[in-house]
Order: sequence, then structure tokens, then C-alpha cells
Amino acid sequence: MLLVNMWAIQNDPKIWVDPEKFRPERFEDNEGMRDGFKFLPFGTGTRRCPGEGLAMCVIGLILGSLIQCFEWENANEEMVDMREKSGFQLAKDRPLHVKCRIRPGMAEVLSQI
Repeated sequence: MLLVNMWAIQNDPKIWVDPEKFRPERFEDNEGMRDGFKFLPFGTGTRRCPGEGLAMCVIGLILGSLIQCFEWENANEEMVDMREKSGFQLAKDRPLHVKCRIRPGMAEVLSQI
């Protein structure tokens, strides 16, 4: 059995400049990509996520619906803390708390779904 430490690969300073910082420009080129991903969000090999195909089909629809149908704001006035907590799963050190309100006119649309 081979267990791949994805966190170590994705945070290796030999591969990434400032691996602990979020830099979207890392994803702009095609160098080193597998199936369109530079990181491996769905795993790899025989333990690969079986829902990857479905997720890739519906993620745009879900995200678009959340943005279109709701108004979002931070629950408090301070900046979002992006520090990570160590562990088996990579999680935020402090959870993000947001408030959402349904946009005017969307109640009818959502009630028919």
C-alpha cells in the first residue's frame, strides 16, 4: 500500500515559491498539470474520488446559483483569516462566518425548485 502525502507535495518549498501563500497565478500555465489541475484536488490513482466527473459538471452551476441568488457578507468587520490548521485535512485555523440574505425576487425562483 502506498499513501501519498498530498499536503507535503503541495507545500514543498522546493517546488513552489511561498507555498503557504495563496497565489492564483500558479494555475495560469499548463506546465506540470494533470487533467487540468496543478494541485490534485480529487486525489490520484485507484483511490481517486469517484465523484470527480459529477463535481466538474455541476460546480459552475452551484457556484453561480449561490452568487446570483444570495447576498453574502462577512459576519464581522475584520479581514478573513487565511491561516491553516495542521492535521489530516487542511482546514482554516479560524472558521469563516458569513451572513447571507436571499436577493429580492429570488424567493419565487428558489421555491419552485
